[in-house]
Amino acid sequence: MNNSLYLKRYVETHPDNKMAWYLLGKEYEQAGEQGKANYCYNKAEGVYEAFELSQVPSDIWKNYEQRLLEMERDKDRRRKRTRRLLAALVLLLLVFLPPAQAPGSVPGDFASDVFPPNEPVSATAVNKEKRDSRKEPLYTAVASGQGKDSAGALSSLLRHPQALPNWSVALGMKQSGKWQLWSKDMERLYGLHRDAKGAIAIQPYEGAELECDCKPADSSQLKRSAGQWADLQVETAVLQEAANQYKARHGRLPKGLNELTQPYPNNWLSGRSKAMEEMFGALMKHKSQGTGGPKDQPGQQPGNDPEEIGYWGTSPNGDPFFEQPLQVIIDRKHHRLAVVSGTVMLRNYAVGLGGAKTPLGDFHINDKVVNPNGTTKGPYGTRGMQLSDTQYAIHGTLDVDSIGANESEGCIRMLKEDMEELFDLVPMGTVVTIREGVLPEDLWTPKERFKLKLAQGQTNPNKMYHWLD
Repeated sequence: MNNSLYLKRYVETHPDNKMAWYLLGKEYEQAGEQGKANYCYNKAEGVYEAFELSQVPSDIWKNYEQRLLEMERDKDRRRKRTRRLLAALVLLLLVFLPPAQAPGSVPGDFASDVFPPNEPVSATAVNKEKRDSRKEPLYTAVASGQGKDSAGALSSLLRHPQALPNWSVALGMKQSGKWQLWSKDMERLYGLHRDAKGAIAIQPYEGAELECDCKPADSSQLKRSAGQWADLQVETAVLQEAANQYKARHGRLPKGLNELTQPYPNNWLSGRSKAMEEMFGALMKHKSQGTGGPKDQPGQQPGNDPEEIGYWGTSPNGDPFFEQPLQVIIDRKHHRLAVVSGTVMLRNYAVGLGGAKTPLGDFHINDKVVNPNGTTKGPYGTRGMQLSDTQYAIHGTLDVDSIGANESEGCIRMLKEDMEELFDLVPMGTVVTIREGVLPEDLWTPKERFKLKLAQGQTNPNKMYHWLD
């Protein structure tokens, strides 16, 4: 469909848009249909005079025309949006694989026979051998149900195709306003395959059915490994935040996990997990060297040490998924507390507040203490985290009916299960921001809670806490 047909349909549904009439007139004039053009110019009224009799740069109305065309074409291309955007990439030519194939399987040299690679494989691609020997794919996550955004994320993966492993899978995060919701049960959207000759192919899975307008491949066998990958990213984000906060105070990264799990008041982490123990050395090495590879240096690969490459299973280079710091956001209007990284939301809890007594502002976790009243049955519950050098804290409560209400003297009250999970998720030093109306009302917590093996000595028998409960 040419531009004039799109614009004609647009003015039929938006007859008061003078600029649209003017643009349609320009299309007719260029096509030699002056009568139709004059009719449109009359409809455009003052817009015609403003553009024809002034020195307005032509790119202004051309950009406006492009936006109108995009809006009108949206309905026609909604189901095909992802494929069309990918097809527009000049770096690669892509093909959707037949759905009959099992996840991860590419029939012979199908992709390279049809679409040969348009970028030579770097000599350093030999370093991909260990990564490509993985039985599971490298994963990443994009916003689900947002075809344009998803294609943008895919295009970033494909910016340096020579760096891709032989199999990547994109998972889809649900949306809640501006937030993407993290879960171990994210939909599988696409499989990205790179054959030995460097050709790239895309295979749609169930989560992309509406976007690809096709019968997608079955990806059920990937559910378990995708969930494990998602869980590993959360544990990595927690450990990384603890290491960052430790470095901010001591000027260096911790030398061992024990430095982060010391007794109070040096309990940056509330405990540890097996995954944290296994990844600690690789993560500290990764952080000390910084991130390089295809994102910053096209054609280069990270080292081929298994501890450096692919440990976190995140496409394209194996690095941890979360790059932004963890942050706690409290919404005074909606009585919610969220744990986020950038625009990705890991949790969204219901909390009890004190209305105007709960101050707006920016704080950080200054103290983390188990049984702040010296007992599991005290008014602050089993866990407490003080906000900066104040009398405000995030803590448990025995008054469960106060959750969702303004009954505290300013502190943030949480249910026991939520508070104990938050205590494990949020290292000491984490930023806490209190605002109005910034979080969705829908709760977001997993069935299986995040839990670390609690370290010893996290009580503080030398202090009686008097927070503003």
